Amino acid sequence: MDTILIELNKITPNASNPNVVSEDILAKLGVEISQKGLCVPIIVRRRGDGYEIVDGYHRWEICRDLGWKEIPCIVQDYDDNEAKIKMLQLNYMRGEAVPVKLASLIHELSKEISLEDLAKRLPYEKPQLLDDLELLKLPDDFGKEIEERAMAEEQELPSVMSFVVEKEQAEIVEEAIKKLAERIPEGTKNIRAIALEKICSFFIAGQ
Repeated sequence: MDTILIELNKITPNASNPNVVSEDILAKLGVEISQKGLCVPIIVRRRGDGYEIVDGYHRWEICRDLGWKEIPCIVQDYDDNEAKIKMLQLNYMRGEAVPVKLASLIHELSKEISLEDLAKRLPYEKPQLLDDLELLKLPDDFGKEIEERAMAEEQELPSVMSFVVEKEQAEIVEEAIKKLAERIPEGTKNIRAIALEKICSFFIAGQ
């Protein structure tokens, strides 16, 4: 696939994109691009006289904020459904999907593509797709409510924490989390995070 330079002002974001990235990751990505340039082109498709982003919105946004005039792109001839499927496939490898926007996207695709076929092509099993559709339960004109709910959910997305520890320290932390996780009911979401929270709360309460 050939990479070409396209003016940023000829490229528009994809409003269907459910993917969000935490502020700390965005900051790191911004520093990397400003210092090293863009090593991975964004993927776009032709839309009228311009182009629409299929993959790479956050890279495009950072390059725009850095004052770039052009950005490396790979142009693909995707129709609406193919663009949405490719976006979901690539989004799954990075970032975090806002649930209600993801549900809306699955809803749109399911009008023309069966859930069985979507499950074969997307990184989700059929029960997950059914759960997404169950999340909506809204009338056809739910656009405004989706946006309001999506904004609220973006504020509630989990934070990603990272810190460097020595091997022995990591083993101690993992052992503590493992032991406490065994006391948390099976099926609880995000057990490791809950276990770590309880450890920290216990320490704080003991001060």
